Amino acid sequence: MEQLVPPIQNRFPLGIQSFEKLRECDAVYVDKTDYIFQLTHSTTTSYFLARPRRFGKSLLCNTLRAYFEGKKELFEGLKISQWEKDWVKYPILYIDFVSGDYSIGSSMLITKINIVLKEFEAENGIQFDESYIQDKIDKEIDENESPYHKASKILSVRLEYDLKMVYEKTGLKTVMLVDEYDNPLINSKNLEIDKGIYRGFFSVLKSADRYLRFVFFTGVTKFAKTTVFSGNNQPKDISLNAEYSAVCGITHKELTDYFTNEIQAFANKRKISFDQMIALLKRWYDSYLFHEEGTKVFNPVSLFNALDDKDLKNYWYQTGTPTFLMQRIRSTNYDYRLLDGDVKYYKNRLENYKDDDFSELVPLLYYSGYLTIKSVNGDDEIAEYTLGFPNNEVKISFLTNLIDEFYMSDIQSSGFDYLDFSRDFRTGNVEDALKRFQALFETLPYANDKSVTLIERDFQNVIFLVFSILGYNTISEPHFSKGRADVVLINNDFVYIFEFKVDQDAQTALNQINLKNYAGHYNMTGKKIFKIGANFSSTEKNLTDWVIEVL
Repeated sequence: MEQLVPPIQNRFPLGIQSFEKLRECDAVYVDKTDYIFQLTHSTTTSYFLARPRRFGKSLLCNTLRAYFEGKKELFEGLKISQWEKDWVKYPILYIDFVSGDYSIGSSMLITKINIVLKEFEAENGIQFDESYIQDKIDKEIDENESPYHKASKILSVRLEYDLKMVYEKTGLKTVMLVDEYDNPLINSKNLEIDKGIYRGFFSVLKSADRYLRFVFFTGVTKFAKTTVFSGNNQPKDISLNAEYSAVCGITHKELTDYFTNEIQAFANKRKISFDQMIALLKRWYDSYLFHEEGTKVFNPVSLFNALDDKDLKNYWYQTGTPTFLMQRIRSTNYDYRLLDGDVKYYKNRLENYKDDDFSELVPLLYYSGYLTIKSVNGDDEIAEYTLGFPNNEVKISFLTNLIDEFYMSDIQSSGFDYLDFSRDFRTGNVEDALKRFQALFETLPYANDKSVTLIERDFQNVIFLVFSILGYNTISEPHFSKGRADVVLINNDFVYIFEFKVDQDAQTALNQINLKNYAGHYNMTGKKIFKIGANFSSTEKNLTDWVIEVL
């Protein structure tokens, strides 16, 4: 019998980054203030947290801001209200690098920092002493240095001056919160120049440590050569820390504690049980793990949107894959089929990764949220992570973005359409499906100087991406007793076994399927089996012939 639930008002904090606004509008706040208390009452006073986009980093920074502003009334009824007694209002230097178009040049970064410092000075009644700054600059800057280096040095001296003046005036140390610190670098057109600006500006954190009460950086990943993550003054990185694995995101317990009525309403709409609804939500939005002994969490924005809409949509894809990630993928010639299984990566390399030479894709995919920890093998010194897609939403988003970015330059003229592909494989119309692949390959941006090996990899990647996006059970290079096929695609009625050759012929490919009896594994499924041998020409950069047998 369907369980009745009362009408539900929209209580989801969608689009709200301000903790103060969230509390005032009576939206649901999943209480993370125990982490706030733990962070702010530790002997460690400087931290860095990396999390993917849309994971609540800005809300966390805003919650810290409200706490250090002493706004006790906003925390009534939350965990921290049981422990905090002082509620001191500290001077706060809040740098929000989320906003701003940093692709227009380094001047934007300098302007942003200048604006923040002016606001900090105004809030604390600090009179900017031009003569003091100029005297220090004259002693420390060579006249031949670049304008950007001079500007960063001025900002550094100014920051140290402001922190010192605020401390002398109030007797209080400053709290420094830097949200999405890496956004200007990710979007930079002059990365080395912008790193230099960071080096100058943030170098003051070491010498001005006595004026700082608490420092907190958030971002997607760490950048080397910025002084933030070098030397003795670098912040403690809690990105891969079991204790803080659920500081952002929604745990399974939090989901059921806070949103029981919303889950039941969603279940009623789909005419399934409460537990079945939980299982669907987990399959779509759960399983991010930021330490092998940590707690799995849901992507909060996607989860809240799904509960609000009562629909299982791909909300991650709607925001688009970051441009910098697509650019990196373009430059690596990565074999995407490797992501279909599980990717191995050493734990210590993941922990110590800094985005410096742009050569490694796997850690960037992890920190961007496209891969997560599945398991760990070995001890701490040589531990190896198994990484994989966390859920349906992320897998589909990643693969769809890839094919949109690289292979769909002119969908209309190519005749390519996911629905047409899906219909072909659903009805057993292999001939038309292969012709659609031919049309799709005509749009591929093959470079003239690509080797045969890279052309073959592009070809194999397209096959893998299309099959995966169709949502069927796609197995890339499955192992059988006598060998392995290239791709096996399975749906409700059919099994498709593909063997591709490059610069050979289709019959040779089909002969391999038969000789090694790849179809034998599926004889007892009761499904019709298609054996497809096909040849890809590296000269014509397309499928040139194929042979099909049906069992």
